[in-house]
Amino acid sequence: MDNTVSPIINFEQEKIFREYHDKVFGYIISRVRTTEDAEDLCQDVFTKVFKKFSTFDSGKAKIGTWIYSVARNTVIDYYRTSHVHGEYPEDLAVEGDIDDELLNDETLGELADALKKLPTEQMDIIVLYYYKGYTLKQISEKMCISYGSTKLRHKEALKKLRGMLKYS
Repeated sequence: MDNTVSPIINFEQEKIFREYHDKVFGYIISRVRTTEDAEDLCQDVFTKVFKKFSTFDSGKAKIGTWIYSVARNTVIDYYRTSHVHGEYPEDLAVEGDIDDELLNDETLGELADALKKLPTEQMDIIVLYYYKGYTLKQISEKMCISYGSTKLRHKEALKKLRGMLKYS
């Protein structure tokens, strides 16, 4: 099997690229140090996605979930191989931090309704983390709660949201 990417992108791939490029870039830029690195990594993600597109199984995951897992793994590989000095981003270790169901346009209304049902503190953590781009450490400082409590409340909030939205 030839693992090279065809220079010709089909209509379906172009549609996927258009739909997910900005979301993937936003995810990556919030986790790496420079715009140049983010651009390179975003390109790597879509190269991998299109190279392995024939192996995607829609029965196992939605396309967005698969793309975000490729993006997450690409960022992790970047930190493993680039020998970047400094702290490993905490949010890379959060399992399921990107949930395709929570990012689809069709579910944004449902998500807004579900967020309103969370305790205020948990809602604030989710908004600050996913929409404002704060790290959990920054959120703990901003909200004057311990880092451990912030991580726990973040995890609990995601669990509640998934339960309310029936996505697990």
